[in-house]
Amino acid sequence: MIHQTKGIVFSQLKYGETSIIVQVYTEKFGRQAYIVKGGRSKKSVSKSNLFRPFFLLDMEVYHREGKNLQSLKEVRLCENLNNLVFDVYKSAMVLFLAEVCSKVLREEEHNQDLFVFLYNSIRYLDLTEESIKRFHLYFLSKLTRFLGFFPQLNWSDENAFFDMDNGFFVPEAKTHAHCLNLQLSRKLNSLFNTSIDLVNDLKMSSEELGEVLRAILNFYALQIDGFSNLKSLSVLHELFQEEE
Repeated sequence: MIHQTKGIVFSQLKYGETSIIVQVYTEKFGRQAYIVKGGRSKKSVSKSNLFRPFFLLDMEVYHREGKNLQSLKEVRLCENLNNLVFDVYKSAMVLFLAEVCSKVLREEEHNQDLFVFLYNSIRYLDLTEESIKRFHLYFLSKLTRFLGFFPQLNWSDENAFFDMDNGFFVPEAKTHAHCLNLQLSRKLNSLFNTSIDLVNDLKMSSEELGEVLRAILNFYALQIDGFSNLKSLSVLHELFQEEE
């Protein structure tokens, strides 16, 4: 049966002599894998260019429940995201966040709220003229809500240390190996409470930004099995370090 759905590209993988398999988070069916036959042939260069990470697509698909590999009938861009391609900082950010999403968003089921969050976040990243040095921190903090481990925001002078095992703030007397220190806990609390339009107002040095990112990634690793070895992280780190 043919369905129409929007989709967000996560990645593509070579398959056979000329084909590719693309991982797409769809509006109707959650995460799905699609085979693009002849996607790497000389006649189909324009087709393969449709499947860059975080490209937003309008798709007509053949969908069969329980099938590991689905088929495409027609596909086209539904947004022209030129800045994500030609801005070197935004393209690095896209590679990093698409890799994270590919690791953590595994469900083959409809989730409209998650799709809208991803779609709107990608459009914002493409269109914004503000600094994006903190965008990934905002994105990762808000994504936890859809993954089921958004923290309990109970920070106070009495509960000032973030317990990454359990996702809430605890007194110093209850700290352990996976508790953050006082300063980092406060920064993380501010981040989880902020909105996209205010994230650049958070007072954090470049060193603190790195510490917060490491803390969030460690939080993910404690909550999600197999979350490790992000290949694009070093590229992102080096690029933004050069900007300073």
